[in-house]
Amino acid sequence: MTIHFQQGKLEEHERQAILEEVYQQAKGAATAAVKAVVEAMLEAEVSAKLGREKGAVRHISGQAREVDWVCGQCGCADAQHFPRDGHDRRSLQTGWGSIPGLRVPMRECQQCGHDVICHFTILEKYERFWLDLDQDVVLGSGLGESLRHLCERWSEAVGRSMGLRTLNERINQLAPLLSQAHHTRITQVPAVIQFDGIWLRLQVPTGTVKTDRRGRGRQQHKGKRMVLLVALGLWTDGSGRREILDWELAEGETQPDWQRLLDRLEERGVRPEAGLQAVIRDGKGELGAAVAQVYGTCVIEQRCVFHKLRNVADKAREDMSGEGYRELRKQLLEQASVI
Repeated sequence: MTIHFQQGKLEEHERQAILEEVYQQAKGAATAAVKAVVEAMLEAEVSAKLGREKGAVRHISGQAREVDWVCGQCGCADAQHFPRDGHDRRSLQTGWGSIPGLRVPMRECQQCGHDVICHFTILEKYERFWLDLDQDVVLGSGLGESLRHLCERWSEAVGRSMGLRTLNERINQLAPLLSQAHHTRITQVPAVIQFDGIWLRLQVPTGTVKTDRRGRGRQQHKGKRMVLLVALGLWTDGSGRREILDWELAEGETQPDWQRLLDRLEERGVRPEAGLQAVIRDGKGELGAAVAQVYGTCVIEQRCVFHKLRNVADKAREDMSGEGYRELRKQLLEQASVI
């Protein structure tokens, strides 16, 4: 890397030019490193599937070596009949930038001479974008980042315009997975489950259509307060493991709303005989009634420490307001947390 500096103080435009040059060269080095790693992993997976390193003599025995790669013409899945057939070059868009000329290994079926359909672990077939796009879009969307902002950020990363539809398709792929998550059996039941509701505001359609400045019909939306009822599993085996077991979107924290979540957990295998010992909850009676309806007296019920301390803090600020009681309020909360 060669950058020419002057003896005197740099002007702002000179400084910006140097920063841009450093950024571009660092980005180029990063994409070159990613390309080398991806190509090495692809070659390693091919060697593992075929059972021989590149350049090794291919031996065909009477016992087939079945793999999950199959010929697109004759359906052969015996890796012994899949010799290496060069590479296909393709571009790949990643969070580090665009990688041109990526060498993707190709296989040929010796039985019929057609291409073998290869599904690589780290590279989706026919996909222009790498796996980090899916992960970033799902995470960003879950944290409330808008699709337009995600689109602008990825367009900057890959150096070309990216459509909103490309990102939205990846988010929509989660819908069947979310539905499946509500019904998959839970085999590792935690000893403790904490229940709580998280209030949020969702944009819901009003049923009316408004014409925008470009003459397009747009569905009108309005904010609506909803609550996400969450069941958080806590394992007491010393691993520190915690995991969201299930959730329910509702309009309130009523007993029927909590009942749906608890009944579904019980159907999925979260039962005392499977390892459930205690339930942590706030002091709302609706949740307590739902817990009693499903588990009765078979599990221990404990009030949430966070809610108790928050109630103590609210009462302390109400009865001992002002800077003069600040230290006393602090001591009170410390003593309450010990209890």
